[in-house]
Amino acid sequence: MTAHFFDMKSPISISRRERRIAARRIAILEAAGRLFAEKGYHRTTTKDIAEGADVSEGTIYNYFSNKEELLFGIMTYLSESDQFEGRLSSALQENPQSFLLAILNERQRFIQTNKLMLQAVLSEILVNPELRQRYYRDLIIPAIESMMDHLKERVKVNQIRPLDVTLTSRMFVAITLGLFVLQVLGDQVIQSDWEKFADTLAGIIFEGVIPREKVNDT
Repeated sequence: MTAHFFDMKSPISISRRERRIAARRIAILEAAGRLFAEKGYHRTTTKDIAEGADVSEGTIYNYFSNKEELLFGIMTYLSESDQFEGRLSSALQENPQSFLLAILNERQRFIQTNKLMLQAVLSEILVNPELRQRYYRDLIIPAIESMMDHLKERVKVNQIRPLDVTLTSRMFVAITLGLFVLQVLGDQVIQSDWEKFADTLAGIIFEGVIPREKVNDT
């Protein structure tokens, strides 16, 4: 980003300028994510992205030095737009099963809102070690750590039984990733009957699959 963007005297002008810059940056990232998902990262050119974002190709280089930095920009945008950590820290007053349903629905909305960007990143991390490490560090690890802290607090106040939070937190994150992969593959049940799916998953987690009378007999 060039220095003259912020060389303004009025605070109001600076604020408006920054908002315009931020909006253009997001437009570029969204166009890149859409094209990476549709055409593939390597087949997409910066010219394609410029046309998709309705900017000049030179404008892209004011924000990103190369195409790989665009991919990392998508990664950063996803990590900044994900409110998972804050949601966990404010939810201990909610019933655990109701909270799980709320989290599943929020994760679904996050996936739907950012589907093409997520698809672009996930397809590339299979072949890009640096992006894979960054994705794991910036998105996966914070989600796991937040879930671990949340589960510990639930155990402490006796809302859930003592369990291995290290493993359980990864199970929840794996469920989220698995749901996204199913949607990318075109699973119609997940897309068309999400509410019933979320209810079924929450029921299995909190009630199990063994009939209650058999549980009582053991």
